[in-house]
Amino acid sequence: MLKNITRALSLSLLISHNTCANEASSIDTVSQPTTVQFLEKFGAGFANLEHKNLGDRVQLYLPGHNSKTGIVKLRLPNGSKLSYGEIVMYGGDMFGNPAKPISNCSAKNRLACFQAQFDALGTLGNKQDKRCSNPLNQITHLDRFFTNLAEEIEKSKQNGTNDWDYYNQHDSAISKELNKLTCGGSIISGFIPFGNYIKLAEVNYDHFVPDSLVAYKTGHRFALETALKAYEKKQQGLIDEAHKLLELAYAQNAFANHYLTDSFSAGHMRTPRRAIGHDILLPSVLNLLIANLMHNEDNQHGLNVVNHEGISWLAYGDGYLYKPEAELQRLIILDAMQRSADSVHSTFMNGVIPEHYPEMDVFPDYSKIEQINDTAPLFKVENGVLLKRVNNKDHYDHHWTKYWSGLVTLIEFQVNKT
Repeated sequence: MLKNITRALSLSLLISHNTCANEASSIDTVSQPTTVQFLEKFGAGFANLEHKNLGDRVQLYLPGHNSKTGIVKLRLPNGSKLSYGEIVMYGGDMFGNPAKPISNCSAKNRLACFQAQFDALGTLGNKQDKRCSNPLNQITHLDRFFTNLAEEIEKSKQNGTNDWDYYNQHDSAISKELNKLTCGGSIISGFIPFGNYIKLAEVNYDHFVPDSLVAYKTGHRFALETALKAYEKKQQGLIDEAHKLLELAYAQNAFANHYLTDSFSAGHMRTPRRAIGHDILLPSVLNLLIANLMHNEDNQHGLNVVNHEGISWLAYGDGYLYKPEAELQRLIILDAMQRSADSVHSTFMNGVIPEHYPEMDVFPDYSKIEQINDTAPLFKVENGVLLKRVNNKDHYDHHWTKYWSGLVTLIEFQVNKT
């Protein structure tokens, strides 16, 4: 696993065999790109403001606050004040513990692993610490960056450039800046060394189905248990403490809602992220970029989905959520997020943690994606083997091969993107 880079590594040193221990073709090692060049070409991350915009539409019920009349700022234990949407945006992408992906943890340890993720945003840090590693400092700088980014996107829209075109044009620059704002980057490159943004992305299994469902339900359960503590304080007459715990429960749930929203993004539904990370013997950052090839393709073209309530829609992905065709998708995601937040409030009011999470009924039925879509996934796992589509460019080509190289695939896509 590549944890930290202090210089651009020549990929001639990183060539690795695929799961069958065979290279699909030979490569001229002299002309191979570096890790940094791949990052420059593809970027490392996803659209962030979509998470925030959805989260800030969730109605919260807090004493003395009314989210119907404006965005409520939740106070975190470390003194940060963030909106529900801001926490959804930051959770897991920019703040978290790369050493403890929730879905990597045993069932009995998952709640503790979620707490480690949340603490990186909401508990660690203090106002006196001026180091970059202090979450409070990162939040200040990230807030400024995203405010400016939102303004730039709005200007571009006024000039005729859609959100998705803007993200495509500036993906690498955005990823580079986020890496720098999370304590990475140098005069050599904004991508090296890796900041927490890329370190988290290297192990972002929690953001892809089916692991995202595990991560969401774990975080939601954690928030519900905090809401139950708030109820108990309320019953004891400790009203101020109860309200603080309710506020904390909402914040924890917002963090968990990042995994919820990812689960509705087309590029996160069928990309075999864990298999790519496990089976391709390349540094983890390159495996991330390989996964992103399929992630980006499905995001753009969308996937037909249906949920357990019988509602069907064409799901788009990161960067494409504000396409006119995605209006129903936005409403369904918001419905799921609202049901999730309402369960937190209900537990606070009645002291009961629900056995069934009603928001899960509006999640796509992922088992039906293959049968209701004509498009062929770029990667898939069959009989325990990670396969790649034969034709990189044709997402209607239903032919796959087990004889392929992750490195060759990256180079092929880089050449095609040039």
